[in-house]
Amino acid sequence: MKNVCVRMMMCLLIVALCSGQGFAKEPPQPVTIQLNWVTNVEFAGVLLAKERGWYEEAGIDLTIRGWKSDISLIEEVIAGKAQIGVSNGAGIIAARSKGKKIRAIAVQFQKSPFCLISKKKREIETPAQLKGKKIGTKTSSSIMMIKIVLANAGLAYNEIIPVKMGWDIQPLIDDLIDVCPGYMNSEPLAMKEKGYETNLIPAFKHGYDFYSEVYFVTDTMIQKQPDMIRKFLDATLRGWKEAFKDPAATAKLIVEKYYPKGSVSQQTESLKVFKFLATIGVGESLIGYMERPFWQKGIDILYKFKQIDRKIPAEDVFTSEFLKAESPGK
Repeated sequence: MKNVCVRMMMCLLIVALCSGQGFAKEPPQPVTIQLNWVTNVEFAGVLLAKERGWYEEAGIDLTIRGWKSDISLIEEVIAGKAQIGVSNGAGIIAARSKGKKIRAIAVQFQKSPFCLISKKKREIETPAQLKGKKIGTKTSSSIMMIKIVLANAGLAYNEIIPVKMGWDIQPLIDDLIDVCPGYMNSEPLAMKEKGYETNLIPAFKHGYDFYSEVYFVTDTMIQKQPDMIRKFLDATLRGWKEAFKDPAATAKLIVEKYYPKGSVSQQTESLKVFKFLATIGVGESLIGYMERPFWQKGIDILYKFKQIDRKIPAEDVFTSEFLKAESPGK
């Protein structure tokens, strides 16, 4: 009788353990993502997924780190200070060409928001009209964008008048320059708020063929933690689809929680621009999609403009193993 009771108690204990009673739940895996700008709607998919608890549901304890001027995004990931990074497509290609063992796993935007902005009254609507104009220059990236857009129109950089400027749009307002480089979601909206109508020359329509806001990890991470990457992307892409359903509500949440200096109206309009850039050519069902020919275009462009000293295979730059197998149009 004693043995029967012991067996019954053991069985009850096993049932309790199997049902989760008295069994400690495995803690979520700490993961850090390093952004390439401040925490605003530019990263709405990540921020909303975090707020909805979707990373936690996937077993990920996600830390989101905004951009700082004193860090190298790619080196932060290579050094293991962050497991996932966000960078522009050109930056990923350049780093890989120098032997950095990183690879893109998905993209936020199919096209870059880079553009050239001018007051509407100047009637500058095409790259051909940039000849002889005073064009503001901010960073090496903006200068490269300008060179690519000019070359696509058969113009050389020495056929414009470059004018060094900071991040403020005041030189454009004060007519110290004719054209200002910027982003489709930013400077044009700022100009409109100040009462100025603008013309835009989107860089992606004139030869600037790069993915924008690219999620990347190290090759080692791909080899050792594919499940984590897949779970991260599932939650993130779900976050983007949710964010686009109601831009105003998403913008309000992000301003209140992550970007108190921001304007809800400006962030709402920005998110509408980002939806366009994220879905152009692929639709909402394939947000995050990448393809080899487009990466190869970017590699060829950087080599042509002597930003990299060798062409590398597109397969070295990205992997689509964590994304849906379909292609646009299927």
